[in-house]
Amino acid sequence: MELFSKIAFCTDFSEGADRAFDVAQSLAKSNGARLFLVHVIPPIVSPSPAFEEFVPNYATLQLTEEVMAASENKIVETYADRLEGYTNYEPKVINGHPPSRIVEFAEKQNIDLIVMGSHGLTGLAHVFFGSTAEKVVRKSPCSVLCVRFRSREESSREKTTDV
Repeated sequence: MELFSKIAFCTDFSEGADRAFDVAQSLAKSNGARLFLVHVIPPIVSPSPAFEEFVPNYATLQLTEEVMAASENKIVETYADRLEGYTNYEPKVINGHPPSRIVEFAEKQNIDLIVMGSHGLTGLAHVFFGSTAEKVVRKSPCSVLCVRFRSREESSREKTTDV
């Protein structure tokens, strides 16, 4: 029996996401799961909220569409070749607040597992910004696997301090 039939891999195209992809594709292949390659584009901010309220901004809508199309192409370019013939996948680009939209996507698609990278923000950055992964974990309707990313510098520091 497969543990997962639908897996959502969430990417921001960072090195952390790249590592998480390796885990997501391995789990998808071993479970024969549908793999969703998900990227969420944060909303494009208008120079004036009052302007947006009264006048539809055609340029903003067009830019959003262009960014979404470019993001879908980037998903395919970045990850499709690395799937090595695995065809049970679907790229998905969503617009909105990343943690909220990931959770909504998981609910609507009945996702069994979300796989995403964790940047491991610390100190004031974590206090002010929090973490997309942390927010998804708190609100997700399914299990979330956060793949911790350590840069080469962090890894080499850990090896030298362990001695």
